Amino acid sequence: MRDLQDAIAGLYSAFGMVPRPTSLQHEPYELQPGEVTALLGQPLRDLSPGLMRSYLCDALYTVGTWDDFRYFLPRLLELLVTDEIELDPIAYRLAYAREQGHHLPGMQEAALGSFFLAYWDDLLWHVPWYADLALGWGLMEQVGLTRSALLARWWAHPNRAVVLAEVLLLNGTPPHEWPRAALRDWLEAAFFTAPDAEDERFYSDALLILEHLPEPPVP
Repeated sequence: MRDLQDAIAGLYSAFGMVPRPTSLQHEPYELQPGEVTALLGQPLRDLSPGLMRSYLCDALYTVGTWDDFRYFLPRLLELLVTDEIELDPIAYRLAYAREQGHHLPGMQEAALGSFFLAYWDDLLWHVPWYADLALGWGLMEQVGLTRSALLARWWAHPNRAVVLAEVLLLNGTPPHEWPRAALRDWLEAAFFTAPDAEDERFYSDALLILEHLPEPPVP
């Protein structure tokens, strides 16, 4: 979590040069006058989760500009970490901005990449099922990371066997890129070092699923 907090601090530093918007283009039904006043007047870190969710509903598509979105992005990502905002609307808007030809300066792009790698690592530690969902839906790729980079982080992660076991028990499918023999080694090593019978069953059940999967097709 320390790495993730450092990454959030890096976002505020890198995006701190983006000026606060002085107005927000929007339709009357998209933002209330009080919401606009708060967005334009309150300190960025003080903007409430509810207000940021309201802004995000139409942000960039019909509310505000790319520069506005860049200004609010550190707060949106800070709230993502606390589960008060979901990943998919942020991911889709970043992908949409790239499609529209918007780009980040080097320092901001680096800070965003560092944040999402730290976020991915944190998911692997604490929310393996959501890490698998984000990978399967391509959400992390929407934010600019590649599947190969994400899998490499998982492969080297200290919690890799736990994540693999949870993914197998959840949907029965490991990443197709990985050799089954290596995955079997992970689970067997975790089984033999499990601290109690419950953890042994956890890894044993995952091993049974892995053993009964058909071999992936040869590329």
